[in-house]
Amino acid sequence: MIGGNRVRKSILMLALLFLSAASIVASGGGGGDPATSVTITSFSPAAGPVGDTVTITGTGFSTTPANNTVAFNGTAAVVTSCTSTGIVTTVPSGATTGPITVTVGGHTATSTTAFTVTIPLAFGGYYSNAGVHVAAYWIGTTLVTLGPAGAQPSYAFSPAVVYNGTVYTAGYWNNGTADVACYWAGTTRVDLPGDGDPTHNTEAFAVAVDGGTVYTVGQYYSASGWTPCYWTGTAKTDLLLPGGGTQGEALTIAVIGGTVYTAGSYYNGTKRIPCYWTGTTETDLAGGPANAEVFAVTVDSGVVYTAGYRSNGSTVPCYWTGTNRTDLAGDGTHNAYLTAISVSNGTVYTAGAYNDGTKYIPCYWTGTVRTDLAGDGTHDAQAYTISVSNGTIYTAGGYNDGTKYIPCYWTGTTKTDLAGGTSDAEVISSLWWSW
Repeated sequence: MIGGNRVRKSILMLALLFLSAASIVASGGGGGDPATSVTITSFSPAAGPVGDTVTITGTGFSTTPANNTVAFNGTAAVVTSCTSTGIVTTVPSGATTGPITVTVGGHTATSTTAFTVTIPLAFGGYYSNAGVHVAAYWIGTTLVTLGPAGAQPSYAFSPAVVYNGTVYTAGYWNNGTADVACYWAGTTRVDLPGDGDPTHNTEAFAVAVDGGTVYTVGQYYSASGWTPCYWTGTAKTDLLLPGGGTQGEALTIAVIGGTVYTAGSYYNGTKRIPCYWTGTTETDLAGGPANAEVFAVTVDSGVVYTAGYRSNGSTVPCYWTGTNRTDLAGDGTHNAYLTAISVSNGTVYTAGAYNDGTKYIPCYWTGTVRTDLAGDGTHDAQAYTISVSNGTIYTAGGYNDGTKYIPCYWTGTTKTDLAGGTSDAEVISSLWWSW
């Protein structure tokens, strides 16, 4: 009997231990969290821009979205849905190329390969519809109409900005009386105020998005002339000019941590002076004895970089690092200019075009080394934007084939035509308007 009691007690203790272990496994810390380690076996796609959907496959995930912490190279992402073996998320704003991590219940899994964050190819411009220019953008090779379509023209300018999957462009449309500055969030148009007189033109040329706030830059006309300005949302801020002048233009914008950088030029009574503004504080740039203008601005490691041209008999392409100017070479005799600038890993990349005496040739410069791009080989072509992603250089613009302008982009030096129809269509920048 004594031996039988001991056996029964041993069986009872084993049963209790089994039930306790089963209870721990079943509870899993709540919400389907695992009691063991988490793994990532794969993710798809392997690369994409901010806002793209990514599916992560593995084991040990929670079935409660809030219990899965996902990060792209350290930048937290939002989980939209999940199972114990799959997580659906989106590439977060600010993400950079690197591994994906998933943390559940104190356990972290790291992908063995990096997710590559790419720059989405989005460009602003126009296409012709029954002879009227209609604002549009291209995302990849897909044409998206912005409008409004009708009897009056409208334009969207590059570079376009993709923020959390939405394409933002800036431009203007004509209401039959005056130009109206605006930006588009996707295809939703937001009009921007000028001087309040409905007969006076107001135009926007570039857009930036920082922390979810939309910033645009441009100018408006009033009784005293053209005044450069930028808008935070729809709130207008005038840009100050030396001596209280009002004859100037702001054509490009960058926003870093809430600080607004804009650039363009102003007329001093004799010539155009290139400049940039930090907030509303203006900084002159060295041009020369004749006109000079800025068409692009970027900020890298606290340094302001701008790009444009200066006149020296012909127009000379140049960029400024702070206030230090670097001249670049076209063909050495004819006009050339810069319309775009990007800085990657300390290297300055610029884009524009030069004239060889018969036509404009699109090109980009890596530092001071020029690389020509292809149009149709006979007629004018221009490059208006530049971006660098994982060592690949992307530019965009258009070329004339002898009958019409065709929008395109280049991956390195490989040209890809964009949809435009049977009439003119172009990827454009503020230089297109200014010149």
